[in-house]
Amino acid sequence: MLKTIRIKHSELENHLYPNLYRFKKKIKEFSARDDITSFSLGDKGVIKVLTDGEHAGQVFVESGAKFIKNSAVKRYVISEYDGFYITHEKNNLLQRSQLELHDVLFTTIGKYLGVSAVVNESLVGANINQNVVRLRIDNSLVSPQYLSLYLNSKVARYQIDTLFTGNTHPILTYPKIKSLKVFIKDKTIHDEITTNIILAEKYALDGLKNIDKAREELVKSLDIDFTKIPNKLNYRIKQSDIKNNDIITPEYYRPLYVNTIEAIKEKHDWKTLGSVASFKSGDEVGSGNYKLYLDKQENDVSFIRTTDILNYEVDRYPDFYVENEIYQNLDQAIEPNEILFSKDGKIGLVALTTKSDKCIVGSGILRIIADTNKIDPYYLFTALSVKQIGLYQAKQRTVIASTLPHLRMDRISDFIIPLVPNQDNIINLAKKGFELKEKSKQLIDKSRKLLDDSLEL
Repeated sequence: MLKTIRIKHSELENHLYPNLYRFKKKIKEFSARDDITSFSLGDKGVIKVLTDGEHAGQVFVESGAKFIKNSAVKRYVISEYDGFYITHEKNNLLQRSQLELHDVLFTTIGKYLGVSAVVNESLVGANINQNVVRLRIDNSLVSPQYLSLYLNSKVARYQIDTLFTGNTHPILTYPKIKSLKVFIKDKTIHDEITTNIILAEKYALDGLKNIDKAREELVKSLDIDFTKIPNKLNYRIKQSDIKNNDIITPEYYRPLYVNTIEAIKEKHDWKTLGSVASFKSGDEVGSGNYKLYLDKQENDVSFIRTTDILNYEVDRYPDFYVENEIYQNLDQAIEPNEILFSKDGKIGLVALTTKSDKCIVGSGILRIIADTNKIDPYYLFTALSVKQIGLYQAKQRTVIASTLPHLRMDRISDFIIPLVPNQDNIINLAKKGFELKEKSKQLIDKSRKLLDDSLEL
């Protein structure tokens, strides 16, 4: 529906973005209303902690304390499997930026800054880089759950965008963060949102725990001591091996990958991925069709790139959206229980769709649709999410196209999928995990609507 607004000539600034004027009017109106509680983050006594991470570069290690980059912070969720760690000794030196339960994280640098999520119990004690801040607020004024949801709202997004009109290198400095105004229409709504988000956090975390248990169960069922498979970086290849394959890259013949798959094949029945599933490619809609969060309409659809796969799901509130008409024309018709597998850029990321995931997936993502007469989708997802199965075979077959890693569909079709004996337990754990994730998504959607409706957005 077309909306029109009138702007006085005297109120015109150095831009002509209608949404910015529309929300500027709302900010002025909300600030003057007696039925809306309002305050700035910089008001006396509001902020208890406001700090970013260490500005020096970090040395990452294979295991240790989790390290959260700003790219891991998405709207309402933090990626827990990016794989960056610092030593516990280094983490103890950076106590200022160590995360505490229900800290509010807020990204401060980058093209898509101003994204927020709340720290859950699994991230307590982790650390952050210099491009994200952690906030602790006086809880008598606002809960961290409401604040994070609010910071992801359009009324907050407007305030952030107006701070950087015409600025090509935006940075949310402390003074800019403190200038942001927070509005609460009704304490009952505030409390309901708080309760919803706390429960959504629990569902999401319990869901991940169930999925991780399924993965652990599958690895246990393989009954292979993977630590005994050497990771040799110097090795020889037989000429006959090269003649029989169409890939001539060092990774394809790397002993760790080759011997891991051979050990799995020797111990278990197996099928190729292409024999138990079909494939559909994603689509590129063109950057000219991208919409940013502030510009999207309610019926616009999330556009999912490889960077929007996290925690075994798609980011339902990503950087870009496309019009529903494009969604209808492409007719991807993504169904629940489809496996999404990244084949460009960061290879081997895996997600499973649920019924709330209305989206378009980009060309860097492959849709894997299990033939349920041959294999259960939850089992297939779990297998592909185990590094010794999905990631190793993906790395084997990845080639560099120009400067970007790329994995062809026909080579993914050759993946070996082991068939372990106790699949039912693995399936039940994974299914329960995604059911809990779906409940979390629904509570976040409900809370977003409550906030938007209360602020007449």
